[in-house]
Formats: sequence, C-alpha cells, structure tokens
Amino acid sequence: MSEMKTAYLKVQYLDGTMQRFEYARAEEKTNVAERIREMLQTGTLVLQIPGPNRLLVIPFSSIRSIEVVPPPPKMPGVVIKIVREMEQP
Repeated sequence: MSEMKTAYLKVQYLDGTMQRFEYARAEEKTNVAERIREMLQTGTLVLQIPGPNRLLVIPFSSIRSIEVVPPPPKMPGVVIKIVREMEQP
C-alpha cells in the first residue's frame, strides 16, 4: 500500500502575484518526468480543485516560476540536482 504525503505547488506569476496549491501524492505512483513532459507539450498547468469542483488551466505564458515542495523522489533527467541558491552580487 502506498503512503500518502502532502506537498504543495507555489506558482509565481509574471504580474508578481503568487498562489499555493496543496495536494496529496502517493510516492511510488508519481511519474513527475511524464507529467512535466505533458505540461510542456500543452503549455499549461492544469489543476483539479475541489469544493466547488472545478478545473483550473494556467498558461505557462503567465507563469514566472513553479516551486514544488518537497521535491518528488524521482526527478526528470533534465534536473540539475543539489543546487544551492546564491545571493546576487
């Protein structure tokens, strides 16, 4: 039986606003590489939001960055691993 964990997405928009979305995920079943590939092909971040049940489609053209916390256990091959953020000079 897979263990459910809570994670969140932090979406930073080009206009400076930010939204956080919490979700539960099963560690073993998460195929992040495939989901990232599909999102890049469609150019959208698609989220199903309960209460009231709705589908939110966010075009990448309006997104500055997406942060996933904690990172998934299986990373896509394009990820540069164990990077430390540095202050700007």
